[in-house]
Amino acid sequence: MLQRPQTLYLLGVFIVSLFLLTGPLALFTVDGVEYALKHSGIFELGGEKLTVATWPLSVLFILVTALALLNIFFYKNRVRQMRVSVFLILLYAGMVGIIFYYIWVARNQLDGAQTLHKWRIVIPPIAIILTYLAFRRIRRDELLVKAYDRIR
Repeated sequence: MLQRPQTLYLLGVFIVSLFLLTGPLALFTVDGVEYALKHSGIFELGGEKLTVATWPLSVLFILVTALALLNIFFYKNRVRQMRVSVFLILLYAGMVGIIFYYIWVARNQLDGAQTLHKWRIVIPPIAIILTYLAFRRIRRDELLVKAYDRIR
């Protein structure tokens, strides 16, 4: 039901999550050579991949994107939708920690690297806010339905 505000919030979370899969999260410069931290690894901009495996980041990005899309279609079961929203908030909070962990690993592997954080680094906090707003609207609908049941 696209007319519900929580559906629009969750659609926004899905669209914003798609941007996580498109480009680098951070750029590192060492002696004129640039490296990019993407969800699939740390790459030299020429194309050579470093030995850092970031597959947990890839799995997490795909998981939150898929859950955000699926959560839109759980509109008939509001309790499930609220649970998935809370789970998404926790996953996004964990994602922030994992992103900064991989940035720290890349800095340690590339000694003396200058770091430039890209705009995609702010996507998880934005998604947390949008998911929380959706959760509040879902909870409001659930309380309204319970109030109508009591009147009958």
